[in-house]
Amino acid sequence: MGQVVAVVPARGGSARVTRKNVRPFNGNPMITWPLSAAAQSGRFERVVVSTDDEEIAAIAREAGAEVPFTRPANLADQHAGTAPVIRHAITELALADDDIVVCLYPTAAITSEILSDALDQAGSSPERFVISVGRHRSPFERSLEARPDQTMAVAHPEHLLSRTQDLPVRYFDAGKFYIATASLWKSQETMMSEPFTPYFLPEWASVDIDEPEDWPLAEALHKACVLDSPR
Repeated sequence: MGQVVAVVPARGGSARVTRKNVRPFNGNPMITWPLSAAAQSGRFERVVVSTDDEEIAAIAREAGAEVPFTRPANLADQHAGTAPVIRHAITELALADDDIVVCLYPTAAITSEILSDALDQAGSSPERFVISVGRHRSPFERSLEARPDQTMAVAHPEHLLSRTQDLPVRYFDAGKFYIATASLWKSQETMMSEPFTPYFLPEWASVDIDEPEDWPLAEALHKACVLDSPR
């Protein structure tokens, strides 16, 4: 196994939450939380930020990360996928095929312990991606669906009388980190190529910050479960 490298893809734009990657989150710019977790884990030879934005680059460098290149414009708009961005970084950094590359999202305010544990898991299955996942709180089988006439219907009437505890637990891609060898990043079109290995996040860590109203919830959970909790 080669070196372990974190690549944080942090573009300047944000479709729904303005300047999300540098917005203050529990007293610090959001991106500094995953950078700090990576540094505190002691597991990374390099922590690199891929960005097109000067402010993000300055904050990242101040937090101790490398910003050795500027992300090109064609990989910095809202349509750019994660995998091409990571492949670009792998090329720019001239990483070896057996290097472990952790795509660590700039809004992943997780702990160093989670990162270290996920890396241990990746070490036991180097032929697959390790993907952070969260648990859906409600079974899909109990969902409702909207109709064109503005009424609603039970999506799965065959499960109308099923008990919640008897229905399967389902998970979602939490979008906090993806771990694989550089070789796997280069050979797979997407991180979700099956089979992949799940890393089950605690509920507080799997909150998605996609809308402005998600921000205070994520901050409150992070404060209660990380900052105010003995570790």
